Amino acid sequence: MGKLLSSEEKYNGPRFNVIQKVFERDDGKKIIRDIVNPGEAAVILPLTENNEVIFVTQLRESIGKISMELPAGMVDSGEKPIETAKRELEEETGFIAKNIEHMISIYPSTGYTSEKVHIFLAKDFEKGKVHLDSTEEILNIVKIPIEECIDKAKNGELENASQIIAILLYSTKYMK
Repeated sequence: MGKLLSSEEKYNGPRFNVIQKVFERDDGKKIIRDIVNPGEAAVILPLTENNEVIFVTQLRESIGKISMELPAGMVDSGEKPIETAKRELEEETGFIAKNIEHMISIYPSTGYTSEKVHIFLAKDFEKGKVHLDSTEEILNIVKIPIEECIDKAKNGELENASQIIAILLYSTKYMK
């Protein structure tokens, strides 16, 4: 792995920080790595009793378009990922899951970020209340049959990595 020569925070913002690390490899070559540290996130695959997946649509400035996504959010300090999943599901969709389970935890892009994403399956809902964060704007809530979601994941119609993983994992682990 090499020897860490230095570590310096280059940016500290409200959602993440960036650390620049300089390493010296065993062959003496120096390598600079900029590492984005956003913390952890929770993504929820909400599945209705009619086998429909609940998505939210919102503008994502980072990609310059409206994105259809599973409900998700950042894990707050001192919060457990399952608590985040429950909170975000209600905040973004107005649904409270009576049954929620951890499916998998992933590192979506280890080449430049330490982000860890926890993916949950949620079922058996009661009505709660939508109460978005001040920075969020959910444009629409969409329900799509799970079979159609699987097809969309397989043929490239879905672009968000965590939702593709959640849907395809569900199709292989939970569907008989």
